[in-house]
Amino acid sequence: MSHFAERFSPAGPPSGAVVPPEVPDRAPREGRRRERVRRLVIPLVALAVVLGGGVGYGFVRAGSQQAADEQLAQARAAVGQVVADGGEAQAGLAAQVATAEEVLAASQGKVADDAVRAGLADQVAAAKAAGAAPPPAVADHATLAEAEAVSAAATEWVATLREAAEALAAGTEAVRAAQAAWESAQAEAAAAAERESQAAAELPAATATLEHVTHQLEISVRDSGFTIEWTQGDGAPTSALDALTAHRAEGQAVLAAAVDLADLASVQAAAERRETVRVAIEAAAWDARATVADGTNGKLAIEDLCPTGVSPEGQDQYLGCDAAAAWERLGAEFQAEFGKALRVEYGYRPYDWQLQVLDEFGAGLAGQPGTSNHGWAAAADVPVDDGFRFGQPEFAWLAANGPRHGWVHPYWARQGGGREESWHFEYVG
Repeated sequence: MSHFAERFSPAGPPSGAVVPPEVPDRAPREGRRRERVRRLVIPLVALAVVLGGGVGYGFVRAGSQQAADEQLAQARAAVGQVVADGGEAQAGLAAQVATAEEVLAASQGKVADDAVRAGLADQVAAAKAAGAAPPPAVADHATLAEAEAVSAAATEWVATLREAAEALAAGTEAVRAAQAAWESAQAEAAAAAERESQAAAELPAATATLEHVTHQLEISVRDSGFTIEWTQGDGAPTSALDALTAHRAEGQAVLAAAVDLADLASVQAAAERRETVRVAIEAAAWDARATVADGTNGKLAIEDLCPTGVSPEGQDQYLGCDAAAAWERLGAEFQAEFGKALRVEYGYRPYDWQLQVLDEFGAGLAGQPGTSNHGWAAAADVPVDDGFRFGQPEFAWLAANGPRHGWVHPYWARQGGGREESWHFEYVG
């Protein structure tokens, strides 16, 4: 027998051993039980695994859905906010459209170039179209992607409204500015027309003033030549002669200057300038006379004389102070009688004026210089155009009432008296 067979061959118990009672064999029965349990457990475990995995998947899926719902809700809220902002922009745009239409109506025919109004009209149409576009909305069962697309569209909608509002505001202001410029131009044109009309109305009077002042300046320029000749011969200082000569030259230049007689400003400026120069010549002439005054006929000091107004030729007139006071009283009565001033055309006649009269009228009508009562400041010539011709009421009144104040009409000056000067009166005290 082999060793293997020997080890495993059945043998009885060793000698002397106690042999237990024989027990029935249970191994087959336990094996079958374990097999049944195994067969039951395996499916249950599989089911548990399946069920456990499904529960986990369900939890994951539920979490993802909640997050998606939250994102969708946020997208809806964002769209709602954008649409709310757009609603405000839409309302503001509607108000701007109303304002722009008012501006268009008010500016019709009141802009220099109507293209600016046409531009605003186009902007109004564009704004109305933008304002009429409904706001984008998120559908009830929209997905997150759809909600996000609506959000982008809503943002674009609001941007369009705001762009339309900005363009409309700029266009409205452009029309307003154009209308303001047009109205300003119209106002300036109206003002210019008014000025032109006013100038046309004032021009005749201004021209008359210029003619009058020009005539006076011509006399001052003329007479100052005799003043220079006489005072220079009598030894007047160079300073006085130079000053008078300069003013006389200026007067000649001003008289030669061109004047636009159709332009009021030019006429007024020329008259003012000529009057200024004339006054300067007269003042310089009196200064020169003062340097050679010696108290003789025609050479009296200005301090010893009293003013009696300005002659129609614009020259200051003087008389001896007693004669001037008497003339003033006589003039007050004349004013009360005739309602006008008793003017003196020539009172005191300086030596240079006597030279000028002799030069103008000759020895037959003018006395020799140094012999006239005018040279003693005791004679007055009145303007014949004031009513002092023979037969006129003013002359008759003065001849009749003058003697009460020391003023007489000399015999030689009366009608038939030889020289017949209705304008000449002398003071006899």
